Amino acid sequence: MSSKVLVFGGTTEGRVLAGYLRDAKIPHEISVATEYGGEILRDTGEDSLVVGRKNAQEIAELIKNDDFTVVVDSTHPFATAVSKEIKSACEKTGVTYLRLKRNTDAGFDSDKPTVFVDTLEDAISELLPEKGVILLLTGSKELKKITAGLSDISRVYARVLPNEESISKCVDAGLKGKQIIAMQGPFSRQMNVALIKEVGASVILTKESGKTGGLDEKLEAARECGIRAVVIRDPEKLADSCDGHDIREVMEYLAKDFGVSSSDLDRILGSDSGFGSDAAKSCAQNMEKSIVLAGIGPGDNRFHTKELQKAIDKADIIFGAESVISRLEGINVPKISKYRGDEICEYLRENPEFKRPVAVFSGDISLCSGAKKAAEILESKGFNVVTIPGISSVTLFLKVLRVGLEDVRIVSAHGRNCNVSGYVRECENLIVLPSDMADAARICREIAENTDKIVIGYELGTCEEKVFEFSNEESFEKLTGKCLIYAHNAGALLRPVSGGISDEEFIRGKTPMTKEEIRAISLRKLALTPNAVFYDIGAGTGSVSVEAALTAPEIRVYSIEKKEDAVELLSQNKEKFGASNMEIIEGTAPDALVDLLAPTHAFIGGSSGNMKSILDAVLEKNSGVRIVINCVTAETFSEVMGCIKELPVEEPDILQVWASRHKKVGGYHMADAINPVYIITLQGKQ
Repeated sequence: MSSKVLVFGGTTEGRVLAGYLRDAKIPHEISVATEYGGEILRDTGEDSLVVGRKNAQEIAELIKNDDFTVVVDSTHPFATAVSKEIKSACEKTGVTYLRLKRNTDAGFDSDKPTVFVDTLEDAISELLPEKGVILLLTGSKELKKITAGLSDISRVYARVLPNEESISKCVDAGLKGKQIIAMQGPFSRQMNVALIKEVGASVILTKESGKTGGLDEKLEAARECGIRAVVIRDPEKLADSCDGHDIREVMEYLAKDFGVSSSDLDRILGSDSGFGSDAAKSCAQNMEKSIVLAGIGPGDNRFHTKELQKAIDKADIIFGAESVISRLEGINVPKISKYRGDEICEYLRENPEFKRPVAVFSGDISLCSGAKKAAEILESKGFNVVTIPGISSVTLFLKVLRVGLEDVRIVSAHGRNCNVSGYVRECENLIVLPSDMADAARICREIAENTDKIVIGYELGTCEEKVFEFSNEESFEKLTGKCLIYAHNAGALLRPVSGGISDEEFIRGKTPMTKEEIRAISLRKLALTPNAVFYDIGAGTGSVSVEAALTAPEIRVYSIEKKEDAVELLSQNKEKFGASNMEIIEGTAPDALVDLLAPTHAFIGGSSGNMKSILDAVLEKNSGVRIVINCVTAETFSEVMGCIKELPVEEPDILQVWASRHKKVGGYHMADAINPVYIITLQGKQ
């Protein structure tokens, strides 16, 4: 029976094997070439490590001194020199040598632009006639040999690890500046595509390193970009060596040697029949999936919290929007330009070796942040989500304004429809998050008449920070960064909290208008919700539309009207009351409803004889819609009641209203009756 196993290689195969050995309680140590490789293994729970490159003599001494009797070589398939040294040491010491081989085949059939060659010299011969940019994806080890064989190295770009040794080899090979792309993998197809396009490559050079080595993603990217790929074949495959084993075969040998039962081995290995992506996933699934979502504050690292910095220091990969991760300088881990939860999940699924992911978001994740949606998706996929709040740009802005957070309303107009005018009307102090400077200029123009002060906070927390009052569009000249808007409206304090607009306030014409008493009851029956989509069919002067629009800034109102003079009145009243969340649709219902959002609520003040088809159309768009109908004539009431018998609605609520206003006539006050109105409320069956 053996006493201890020595495993060589900081590869994915080596990490998976280490996990299986720990589960099987087989004594072992893992030898890795670099401290970085050691850190990755420590993160997986491995603490039996030997760090540093070794020649055959040093390996032999290690085997003798630590009583190893089995050596597993899981080094990279192209590290043939290292494998030779390991083999030599095993022969000298008489210990068993097992080669853990990787499947280096591509995961799909390559097409014509892909050229496979046997040696590096053959690859150089393929690249020599190339007229365009050459992108080397082979690492730094043989860069000098490659550039020495090419006539013009000014067109050569190399992607290497972001460490001093790799960059030094680039310099020795004659590369400099932008030709050196120092990045830590693994790399997705999208990232490879982006790099190919960035440097304008017409050919890539890579190795036949299999799925584990990202071969599929490289070849897929080349194919997508329509460029050639030159692939150096796996040297072990060319040698037709038969002494290699897959991971199950290695574990079966070790289990027998160390007395691990077949049932325990099956439990540890699960259904894996050989090493590949499934085995890597199996290893990853044995570990808790966890991710940190963190706000990095505005501007530079002055606003990083200690908790954030600690998470970044521990991270082995960082996700975020390009504009956000670009602010993280001097961090030598992969920074992936993805911030949506589904994209992050997919990337981590395809790259299970990353165990400490962090996703960063600008500002504070608690305020108008994409982190909220990302957290929901990640948690639904089984991730343990840890959140770290940050400092928001709003906090910095309020500090300058000397306004308390409890005294302001914050709304986001970033990439979404937002009725900023509606919020300004209601709030004395309003903070608006616009999409960009052009959007900010539009918003400022829109709200200028209803505010007594507008202040812009530009690039807060950076060296370009500016805080200035908006006077006109020239205020935004030459500014292209990010900003916040502060709007002050002292008049909001005078706004009646009960709502309601008197008839006299509307611009009137000859078009009939729903009187305020009827309007008040009808709106009460509608029971509009804050995010309602409301149809006002037969809108007339727009009295119902305007009152609905002013009920809450988030409500979206469609005012449908066919008469030209009434449409003009609608426009005038919309402008007078600043009802920017009210959209006028000129046309006859139900045809005019076709392209509109599905309604949550509808008011029918006029149907032009199309009552049945209008009700059918509205209910077809949303079976749960709430509808209020005003009927002035007995004929309309009869028509509605006839329709109800055929409609999928609850029992209707029917109210007939007689209202009289009194006006002074001489020394008396005489009743002036308003036409009696039926108010019918229908609730669709969902």
